Amino acid sequence: MSLFSFFRKKSLCVLMYHHVGPADGINDERFYIAPEIFSNQLDLLVKKGFTPVSLWEVEQAFEQKKKLPEKSVLITLDDGWLDNYLYAFPILKDKKIPATIFINPGLMGFNKDLLSWEQVGEMNESGWIQFASHGHNHKRLRDLSDEDALFELTESKKALEGFYKRPAVSFCYPYGASDRRVRKLVLQAGYTMDYGTRKGINSWPWKGYKPLLRAHVMAGETLDDFYKELSRGRK
Repeated sequence: MSLFSFFRKKSLCVLMYHHVGPADGINDERFYIAPEIFSNQLDLLVKKGFTPVSLWEVEQAFEQKKKLPEKSVLITLDDGWLDNYLYAFPILKDKKIPATIFINPGLMGFNKDLLSWEQVGEMNESGWIQFASHGHNHKRLRDLSDEDALFELTESKKALEGFYKRPAVSFCYPYGASDRRVRKLVLQAGYTMDYGTRKGINSWPWKGYKPLLRAHVMAGETLDDFYKELSRGRK
Protein backbone atom coordinates (compact mmCIF):
# COMPACT_ATOMS: atom_id res chain seq x y z
CA MET A 1 0.00 0.00 0.00
CA SER A 2 1.40 3.40 -0.93
CA LEU A 3 1.73 6.21 1.58
CA PHE A 4 -0.72 8.24 -0.50
CA SER A 5 -3.36 5.48 -0.35
CA PHE A 6 -2.91 5.08 3.41
CA PHE A 7 -3.31 8.82 4.00
CA ARG A 8 -6.42 9.00 1.86
CA LYS A 9 -8.14 6.21 3.77
CA LYS A 10 -7.37 7.86 7.10
CA SER A 11 -8.65 11.24 6.02
CA LEU A 12 -11.68 13.46 5.65
CA CYS A 13 -12.11 15.45 2.45
CA VAL A 14 -14.42 18.44 2.84
CA LEU A 15 -15.67 19.73 -0.52
CA MET A 16 -16.55 23.42 -0.72
CA TYR A 17 -19.25 24.61 -3.13
CA HIS A 18 -21.21 27.85 -3.32
CA HIS A 19 -23.67 27.77 -6.22
CA VAL A 20 -25.13 24.86 -8.16
CA GLY A 21 -27.08 26.20 -11.11
CA PRO A 22 -26.84 28.28 -14.29
CA ALA A 23 -24.53 31.27 -14.29
CA ASP A 24 -26.31 33.25 -17.01
CA GLY A 25 -25.41 36.94 -16.78
CA ILE A 26 -23.24 36.43 -13.70
CA ASN A 27 -19.98 38.39 -13.58
CA ASP A 28 -18.00 35.79 -11.64
CA GLU A 29 -18.90 32.34 -12.96
CA ARG A 30 -16.17 30.49 -11.04
CA PHE A 31 -18.50 29.67 -8.18
CA TYR A 32 -21.37 28.33 -10.33
CA ILE A 33 -21.33 24.58 -10.95
CA ALA A 34 -23.75 23.44 -13.65
CA PRO A 35 -26.27 20.90 -12.31
CA GLU A 36 -25.19 18.21 -14.77
CA ILE A 37 -21.55 18.70 -13.75
CA PHE A 38 -22.50 18.50 -10.07
CA SER A 39 -24.37 15.26 -10.78
CA ASN A 40 -21.38 13.81 -12.63
CA GLN A 41 -19.06 14.75 -9.78
CA LEU A 42 -21.24 12.93 -7.26
CA ASP A 43 -21.34 9.87 -9.50
CA LEU A 44 -17.54 9.88 -9.74
CA LEU A 45 -17.22 10.25 -5.99
CA VAL A 46 -19.22 7.08 -5.45
CA LYS A 47 -17.61 5.20 -8.35
CA LYS A 48 -14.14 5.82 -6.94
CA GLY A 49 -15.09 4.36 -3.57
CA PHE A 50 -15.39 7.53 -1.50
CA THR A 51 -17.98 7.55 1.28
CA PRO A 52 -20.25 10.62 1.62
CA VAL A 53 -20.84 11.42 5.29
CA SER A 54 -23.21 13.82 7.00
CA LEU A 55 -22.25 16.74 9.22
CA TRP A 56 -23.69 15.03 12.25
CA GLU A 57 -21.67 11.87 11.57
CA VAL A 58 -18.53 14.01 11.52
CA GLU A 59 -19.51 15.88 14.67
CA GLN A 60 -20.31 12.66 16.50
CA ALA A 61 -17.08 10.99 15.40
CA PHE A 62 -15.08 13.99 16.62
CA GLU A 63 -16.91 14.24 19.92
CA GLN A 64 -16.69 10.52 20.64
CA LYS A 65 -13.20 10.12 19.16
CA LYS A 66 -14.45 7.53 16.70
CA LYS A 67 -13.26 6.54 13.27
CA LEU A 68 -14.99 7.70 10.12
CA PRO A 69 -15.54 5.40 7.14
CA GLU A 70 -12.54 5.06 4.85
CA LYS A 71 -12.19 7.81 2.26
CA SER A 72 -14.90 9.95 3.88
CA VAL A 73 -16.18 13.04 2.07
CA LEU A 74 -18.28 15.84 3.56
CA ILE A 75 -20.04 17.98 0.95
CA THR A 76 -20.53 21.60 2.01
CA LEU A 77 -22.16 24.59 0.34
CA ASP A 78 -21.55 28.11 1.63
CA ASP A 79 -24.01 30.99 2.09
CA GLY A 80 -27.37 29.25 1.62
CA TRP A 81 -28.19 30.37 -1.92
CA LEU A 82 -31.61 29.65 -3.40
CA ASP A 83 -30.04 27.59 -6.18
CA ASN A 84 -28.94 25.10 -3.52
CA TYR A 85 -32.63 24.30 -3.09
CA LEU A 86 -33.59 24.51 -6.76
CA TYR A 87 -30.74 22.47 -8.23
CA ALA A 88 -28.40 20.83 -5.70
CA PHE A 89 -31.07 19.50 -3.35
CA PRO A 90 -33.01 17.42 -5.94
CA ILE A 91 -29.77 15.85 -7.17
CA LEU A 92 -28.52 15.02 -3.68
CA LYS A 93 -31.89 13.62 -2.64
CA ASP A 94 -32.19 11.50 -5.77
CA LYS A 95 -28.71 10.04 -5.26
CA LYS A 96 -29.21 9.72 -1.49
CA ILE A 97 -26.06 11.69 -0.71
CA PRO A 98 -25.89 13.93 2.40
CA ALA A 99 -24.66 17.51 2.30
CA THR A 100 -24.30 20.49 4.63
CA ILE A 101 -25.24 24.10 3.92
CA PHE A 102 -23.63 26.89 5.98
CA ILE A 103 -26.24 29.62 6.37
CA ASN A 104 -26.56 33.18 7.70
CA PRO A 105 -29.83 33.33 9.68
CA GLY A 106 -29.76 37.14 9.92
CA LEU A 107 -30.03 37.48 6.14
CA MET A 108 -32.76 34.94 5.52
CA GLY A 109 -36.07 36.47 4.58
CA PHE A 110 -34.43 39.68 3.33
CA ASN A 111 -32.80 38.47 0.12
CA LYS A 112 -34.79 36.64 -2.56
CA ASP A 113 -31.61 34.90 -3.75
CA LEU A 114 -31.14 33.18 -0.38
CA LEU A 115 -32.95 30.24 1.15
CA SER A 116 -36.07 30.78 3.24
CA TRP A 117 -36.69 29.01 6.53
CA GLU A 118 -39.51 27.10 4.82
CA GLN A 119 -37.05 25.72 2.26
CA VAL A 120 -34.54 24.96 4.98
CA GLY A 121 -37.26 23.04 6.81
CA GLU A 122 -38.17 21.04 3.71
CA MET A 123 -34.56 20.10 3.03
CA ASN A 124 -33.99 19.22 6.66
CA GLU A 125 -37.08 17.00 6.70
CA SER A 126 -35.69 15.04 3.75
CA GLY A 127 -32.89 13.78 5.96
CA TRP A 128 -30.23 14.49 3.35
CA ILE A 129 -29.40 18.15 4.08
CA GLN A 130 -28.14 19.60 7.33
CA PHE A 131 -27.39 23.20 8.23
CA ALA A 132 -24.67 24.93 10.20
CA SER A 133 -23.49 28.43 11.05
CA HIS A 134 -21.81 30.81 8.62
CA GLY A 135 -22.20 33.75 11.00
CA HIS A 136 -25.41 35.70 11.50
CA ASN A 137 -24.97 38.30 8.74
CA HIS A 138 -21.98 36.98 6.77
CA LYS A 139 -19.58 39.57 8.14
CA ARG A 140 -15.80 39.33 7.99
CA LEU A 141 -15.10 38.57 11.64
CA ARG A 142 -11.50 39.78 11.52
CA ASP A 143 -12.84 43.29 10.85
CA LEU A 144 -15.10 43.30 13.91
CA SER A 145 -14.53 44.02 17.57
CA ASP A 146 -14.71 41.10 19.97
CA GLU A 147 -18.20 42.19 21.02
CA ASP A 148 -19.54 42.45 17.49
CA ALA A 149 -17.90 39.21 16.42
CA LEU A 150 -19.43 37.38 19.38
CA PHE A 151 -22.83 38.79 18.42
CA GLU A 152 -22.42 37.32 14.92
CA LEU A 153 -21.39 33.97 16.37
CA THR A 154 -23.93 33.64 19.17
CA GLU A 155 -26.97 34.96 17.30
CA SER A 156 -26.43 32.49 14.48
CA LYS A 157 -25.97 29.69 16.99
CA LYS A 158 -29.19 30.63 18.79
CA ALA A 159 -31.16 30.67 15.53
CA LEU A 160 -29.91 27.24 14.48
CA GLU A 161 -30.48 25.73 17.90
CA GLY A 162 -33.98 27.16 17.95
CA PHE A 163 -34.61 25.51 14.60
CA TYR A 164 -32.98 22.15 15.31
CA LYS A 165 -33.64 21.86 19.05
CA ARG A 166 -30.10 20.54 19.41
CA PRO A 167 -26.65 22.10 19.93
CA ALA A 168 -25.12 23.85 16.92
CA VAL A 169 -21.40 23.11 17.14
CA SER A 170 -20.08 23.60 13.58
CA PHE A 171 -19.02 26.96 12.18
CA CYS A 172 -17.68 28.10 8.81
CA TYR A 173 -15.77 31.40 8.58
CA PRO A 174 -17.33 33.95 6.20
CA TYR A 175 -14.75 34.75 3.50
CA GLY A 176 -12.47 32.28 5.25
CA ALA A 177 -11.37 35.21 7.44
CA SER A 178 -9.84 33.69 10.55
CA ASP A 179 -6.95 34.39 12.86
CA ARG A 180 -6.03 33.41 16.41
CA ARG A 181 -8.26 36.07 17.98
CA VAL A 182 -11.29 35.16 15.88
CA ARG A 183 -10.82 31.42 16.34
CA LYS A 184 -10.66 31.91 20.11
CA LEU A 185 -14.00 33.76 19.93
CA VAL A 186 -15.52 30.97 17.83
CA LEU A 187 -14.61 28.43 20.49
CA GLN A 188 -15.73 30.80 23.24
CA ALA A 189 -19.16 31.05 21.58
CA GLY A 190 -19.57 27.28 21.97
CA TYR A 191 -18.57 25.91 18.58
CA THR A 192 -16.29 22.88 18.65
CA MET A 193 -15.65 22.34 14.93
CA ASP A 194 -14.65 25.12 12.53
CA TYR A 195 -14.21 25.12 8.76
CA GLY A 196 -11.90 27.41 6.85
CA THR A 197 -11.00 27.92 3.21
CA ARG A 198 -7.41 26.69 3.17
CA LYS A 199 -7.05 23.88 0.65
CA GLY A 200 -6.18 20.34 1.64
CA ILE A 201 -7.27 17.03 3.13
CA ASN A 202 -7.83 16.54 6.86
CA SER A 203 -6.21 13.63 8.62
CA TRP A 204 -8.59 11.80 10.93
CA PRO A 205 -9.02 11.86 13.83
CA TRP A 206 -8.91 15.65 13.56
CA LYS A 207 -6.96 17.19 16.44
CA GLY A 208 -8.73 20.56 16.33
CA TYR A 209 -5.54 22.64 16.35
CA LYS A 210 -6.54 24.56 13.21
CA PRO A 211 -9.76 24.97 11.19
CA LEU A 212 -10.67 22.08 8.94
CA LEU A 213 -9.29 22.28 5.42
CA ARG A 214 -11.55 22.19 2.38
CA ALA A 215 -11.19 21.35 -1.30
CA HIS A 216 -12.52 24.15 -3.53
CA VAL A 217 -14.75 22.94 -6.36
CA MET A 218 -14.85 25.56 -9.10
CA ALA A 219 -16.46 25.90 -12.51
CA GLY A 220 -14.47 24.86 -15.55
CA GLU A 221 -12.73 21.95 -13.86
CA THR A 222 -12.57 18.50 -15.42
CA LEU A 223 -13.58 15.31 -13.65
CA ASP A 224 -9.86 14.54 -13.39
CA ASP A 225 -9.42 17.82 -11.52
CA PHE A 226 -12.29 16.88 -9.24
CA TYR A 227 -10.76 13.47 -8.52
CA LYS A 228 -7.47 15.13 -7.56
CA GLU A 229 -9.38 17.38 -5.15
CA LEU A 230 -11.08 14.37 -3.60
CA SER A 231 -7.75 12.62 -3.22
CA ARG A 232 -5.50 15.44 -2.04
CA GLY A 233 -7.63 18.56 -1.54
CA ARG A 234 -6.32 20.43 -4.58
CA LYS A 235 -5.77 19.99 -8.29
